[in-house]
Amino acid sequence: MENKRSQSPSRKASHSPGRGSRSPGRTVATPDRFIPSRMNPDAINVSHAKIVGDLTEKNDDNLSPNTKASREQMAANLAAAQGMNLDGKIILHYEDKPTSKQGSCSAQMLYQSSATTKVKKTHVERHIPTSAERVLDAPELMDDFYLNLIDWSSNNHLAIALGGVLYLWNATSGDIQQLFEMDHESSFISSVAWIPDGKYLAVGTSDNEVQLWDVAASKCLRRLKTHNQRVGSLAWNKHILSSGDRYGEIQHHDVRAPDHLMASVKNHSQEICGLKWSPSGNMLASGGNDNTLCIWPGYNAGGAGFSATPLHTITEHTAAVKALAWCPFQSHCLASGGGTSDRFIRIWNAQNGRQVASVDTKSQVCGLLWNETYGELISGHGYPKNQLTIWRYPTMEQVAELSGHSERILYMSQSPDNTTVVSGSADETIRLWKCWEIDEAVMKKKLAGAQRTAGASKTKAKPLQARGLR
Repeated sequence: MENKRSQSPSRKASHSPGRGSRSPGRTVATPDRFIPSRMNPDAINVSHAKIVGDLTEKNDDNLSPNTKASREQMAANLAAAQGMNLDGKIILHYEDKPTSKQGSCSAQMLYQSSATTKVKKTHVERHIPTSAERVLDAPELMDDFYLNLIDWSSNNHLAIALGGVLYLWNATSGDIQQLFEMDHESSFISSVAWIPDGKYLAVGTSDNEVQLWDVAASKCLRRLKTHNQRVGSLAWNKHILSSGDRYGEIQHHDVRAPDHLMASVKNHSQEICGLKWSPSGNMLASGGNDNTLCIWPGYNAGGAGFSATPLHTITEHTAAVKALAWCPFQSHCLASGGGTSDRFIRIWNAQNGRQVASVDTKSQVCGLLWNETYGELISGHGYPKNQLTIWRYPTMEQVAELSGHSERILYMSQSPDNTTVVSGSADETIRLWKCWEIDEAVMKKKLAGAQRTAGASKTKAKPLQARGLR
């Protein structure tokens, strides 16, 4: 069972407005510390040439062999102490001198400089900012591993649940709107999920109900009261809303019908903390606090409807399975992440239930997201680093680490253009990371590769072997 608290510790009044506040404040990131310029390498070269030249170029036939040997050794020692060899070359230097903007020396610039060195070739094809582009204050963002409190709509609105209050942040304009507040002081929001077209928002609560909101009208359209426990997970498949509760039950609702409940299924023995429909809508993945991952078939319109038995019940994880993400560019590819006692990211072929890749992340995995543009996966973590990590698929080679949160990252979502990731943490901040910004050079290379692949596929097609899936 993952360690959790029902609510994050409150902050000082000057920084954390109470529940009555209409919008969370903003925190402006402070600049990186100033790092003074080092000595000009050319000046070092001059000093080196003079010292070494005096010791090595002076050729006096009257000197004894011992004196000559002593001078040669002294020259070698001085060169080594200054990071040079006797040919005047600086050891481990930048191939091209790094440039910086006048009057600043940021951590971002230091990263760019390091990326241009030719000490070791890497596969990094773009600059990935390792600090957040924007930081938002999020007082009362609950420190609960089993909840899902952030979701980004296709209309570029971010839904954020802070305790019992639901806020909407317009990522285009920066405006913040309070959509509603729970009726009772002890009640809280336990999950949020946008319908794919972004018009309606589903909200799960600690009062065992699911609310459906028309965001444009700021109106609650329906209250679905068929659960007996809090609803911590929600997932849309067109007009079908699936909800998972603390009892381990999954319910499927047709939100268009007066009698909305289509089916209730149960294969988990503990709380559902992860729930995701595949892009095609023909499979549903569920993760629970019982360390189990289930893969369910979709709705069978001409048959029995929703199956009461999953296609696969996977028990390889040794901790709660919250992090779930379907690959957008490879059919039937599913990523899952385990909690503190597991720490693994595992990649599955959902058709046959086989594991095709895995990596030990060394920390609690709380969230996963894919990016089709770069063929990568990003994970959000807890102790000890509280970082986001970008992985290259299918090798699962680490591409970058993004740091800034001081406590575990519990909630993640992705912008509609797929360039930005948002993370919510127990440190009561929300951070936006521009980790997948489009690079035209990379896109040209990707397009050329896709054209070559398309040409080759005409002669021999292997749909399940792309990017390593077997």
